[in-house]
Amino acid sequence: MAPNTSEYKKLPGSQKGFLIGKYTLWQGSDHLLQIFSRVGVQEYKRFYFNDIQAVITRKTAVGTIQNFVMGFLVLIFTLPAFYFDRGWSLFYAGVAAAMLLLLLAGLFKGPTCKTELRTAVQTEKLYTLHRLKTASKVMDSLRFHIQQTQGTLSREALNKMPAHPLKSQNTHRQGRSRSSKKAAPHIENGRAHMGLFLLLLLDAALVSLGFFFTHVILTIMGSIAILCMGILVIVALVKQHNSNLGGSLRAITWATLGFLCINFVVGYIVSIVFATQNPGIVYNQWELLKSMSLLSPWESPLKLSFDIFTICGAAFLGIPGLFMIYRSDRGSTAQPIPRPVELQHRVVQRNTEAG
Repeated sequence: MAPNTSEYKKLPGSQKGFLIGKYTLWQGSDHLLQIFSRVGVQEYKRFYFNDIQAVITRKTAVGTIQNFVMGFLVLIFTLPAFYFDRGWSLFYAGVAAAMLLLLLAGLFKGPTCKTELRTAVQTEKLYTLHRLKTASKVMDSLRFHIQQTQGTLSREALNKMPAHPLKSQNTHRQGRSRSSKKAAPHIENGRAHMGLFLLLLLDAALVSLGFFFTHVILTIMGSIAILCMGILVIVALVKQHNSNLGGSLRAITWATLGFLCINFVVGYIVSIVFATQNPGIVYNQWELLKSMSLLSPWESPLKLSFDIFTICGAAFLGIPGLFMIYRSDRGSTAQPIPRPVELQHRVVQRNTEAG
C-alpha cells in the first residue's frame, strides 16, 4: 500500500529486491521514507531531514559489467541464428533481439552508483538511487529541503570543521546498546565459496571443449563437477550465515544455487528429449550416456542452447565470485590506515557540533 500522496511525493527510481520485493523512496514534509514491499508485507524506514549528516553517491562498475554481459550474449545468440535454418534460427534471432533491447536499455539508463545516507547512529543504503541520472535528480531536491531544515554553512565555518567530528556520549551509548542486541558476525575465510566458483569455471571450460571435440570423459567430469558444486553451495550458504562476508558475495552465492537448480532441471529435460528420440537405448544407461556425450552441440539446437546457458551462467557467476573473494581477502589482510573523508560530487553535509 503506497503512502498518502497528499502527504508524500514519490521520488524517481525504484529497485527490485533479491528474488522478490521492491524498494521505493518517498519525500514527506520533514523526512524521507524508504519502503520495501513484498507479498503481504511492507517495511518502512524514516530519515528526518534534521538528522541527516551526509548523503554520499559513488559510481560503481555494475552497469558496465551488465552492458558487457548483454553485448556478449547478443554475440553468442546471433551466431546460431545464422548457422541454423527455419525455426531454430528464428528462436536464436529472437533471443538475440531481446538481449540487444536490454543492452540498449542499460546504455540509456547510464552509469550505476551506490548511494548511502548517514545519520549520527546509522548508515543506510538508498536502494532506489542506483543510477547516477536518478541520484542527481533526487539530490537536487534533497539538498534544498535539508538546507531549509538545517540551514547553510559558510565556507569559513566548513573549513573549521574537524575531519571526524566526535559523537556525543549519548550517541555512543545508543550505538553500544543497539550493537549488543545483535550477535557479532564470525570471521569466514571464504574457502568454500572459492572452491564453488572455481568449479563453476571448470564446468564452463568442460562444456566449451564440447564445441571442438566430444568424449564421454568430458561428460563424466562435468557430472562430477556439478555434484561437487551442489555440495559446496550448501556448505557456502551455511558458512556465510551471520558472517563477515559482504552482501554481494552472499547474493551471488544464492544466485549460484538458483543457477544449479535450473541447470539440473533443464539438463534433465534435454536428456528426456534425447531418450525419446533414441528409444532403442533408453534402458541402457551407459549407451545413452555415450550417445549424448558424442552428440556435438552443432548437431542439436537444443543441446547448443543448453550448453550456451551453462557456459554463460557458470562464467558470469564464477568470475565475479572469485573477484569478490579476492577483494575480501585483501580487505581482511590489509592494515587500516587513516584517510580523509571522501566526499563525492553529490554530498549533503551537516555539522552537528557547530553552534
